[in-house]
Amino acid sequence: MTNRDAAVMAMIGISAAAFLISDGEQRRVRWIQAMRRCLLRMHGIIRYEQPGLGLLLRRIDLRATQQERELTRLLHACAQRMETCSNPKLMLLFAGESAKLPDYGVLSEEDRTAFECVLGELGQTRLQEQIRLIDSADEQLRAREEMLARECTKRARLIRTLGLAGGAAVFLILI
Repeated sequence: MTNRDAAVMAMIGISAAAFLISDGEQRRVRWIQAMRRCLLRMHGIIRYEQPGLGLLLRRIDLRATQQERELTRLLHACAQRMETCSNPKLMLLFAGESAKLPDYGVLSEEDRTAFECVLGELGQTRLQEQIRLIDSADEQLRAREEMLARECTKRARLIRTLGLAGGAAVFLILI
């Protein structure tokens, strides 16, 4: 392999790594979007079907993104564990299940708060109160999503630019 080939490979590698890192910046936004879709689905199920908590969790079936599939899996696992618990607390079950998923860890405490507060109240309050809590949490997540989307777009653009510039610099050094 010549110096020129090595320089091209290094440039491509650094640029590709920067694009991969910049894509990772969007994971938090995609998780919040998945939570909002989940809340919307819960709202509809509670309002029109009024199921028990375990059935509500099993009825959530979101599949559009990886984050939605993971969130669906978490809620289904919680529903399954609720059947075997003598005194199930959904929030504790969800915390236990989400701790097993490293991808959920990209969310900050502030990102998770609204969604997890709803989980803490499901099945413990009247249906109208649950619907009100879901609407409030959705509004909080919408505001959070907008703010993160703006921040992530700026950071992703900066990371891509630095990656391309770094790749070009390495190319020039190695030639």
